Amino acid sequence: MKLLITGGTGIIGQEIINLSLIEGFNVNVLTRDKSLRSKRAGLKYFYWNPDAKVINDECFEGVNAVINLSGFNIISYWSKKNKLNILNSRVRSTEFILSEINKRNIKLKTFISASGIAAYKSSYSNFYTENDSMSDKNSFLNQVVVKWESKVLEYKKEMPSTSFSIMRIGIVLYREGGIYKISNNLGRFYLLSPIGDGKQWQSWIHINDLARAFIISSKESWEGVYNLVSPNPVTQKVMLESIAKNINRKIIFPNIPVKLVSLLLGEVIEVINSSHKVDAQMLRLKGFRYNFSNLEQALTNLSS
Repeated sequence: MKLLITGGTGIIGQEIINLSLIEGFNVNVLTRDKSLRSKRAGLKYFYWNPDAKVINDECFEGVNAVINLSGFNIISYWSKKNKLNILNSRVRSTEFILSEINKRNIKLKTFISASGIAAYKSSYSNFYTENDSMSDKNSFLNQVVVKWESKVLEYKKEMPSTSFSIMRIGIVLYREGGIYKISNNLGRFYLLSPIGDGKQWQSWIHINDLARAFIISSKESWEGVYNLVSPNPVTQKVMLESIAKNINRKIIFPNIPVKLVSLLLGEVIEVINSSHKVDAQMLRLKGFRYNFSNLEQALTNLSS
């Protein structure tokens, strides 16, 4: 099996690469960094620049599946420039890689694209499955997801021999950053506190389970939309209390008003304050087995 990965230098991409190499896969990674070289057997880096429509043709040789993770970091200040980068880095790179595959008539077995659970409307009461329609609300992240997924579906019609799957990713828990590292660091100084009422639903997944789902999908050529979340979502309050407890701390400060955080962070508050209770129905139907299905189990692993 040979994979081609866009966005492979990010945290999720690195986890997928590591597990793929353990599986005995060969992995090609597309990167904008011309200086990257690999010393690991089975791993090669190839230059591309979707904005300039430049790609090294050799990256496609022998590839069975493409995993599309490319995208500008969402957790950044949402200036007009950064919002444009967040959108274009996903939509344009997806269109470019698919157009290059299509025009070369590459016999690709599987194309897997990342997406997000922002596809669904923020809600305290709804419990979403893959059968639920995407939201049509006019939030920034929702519109990014809608346009991103739509670009994948355009090429699904043009490449009928390829299996297409879209992975709607929840909150990813990993040691190196994200909500876990930020909350862990704040918690050590008793500075951790929920935002708003703390009842926002957090549908999360351990990075190991996330990467394994991508790899299994590439091997088995899954088709359709998949929610990549654990089977046990929790509220933000429970999430933060669990992180604090995991390092023998408590939450002692009152909840932080949403308006105050919004003044400090701007529109990116949408990421922090949204509520998504999401069910991974399709993973269950595929018989996917989690290594970390409950939060305490995941946190124990991350702190070890």
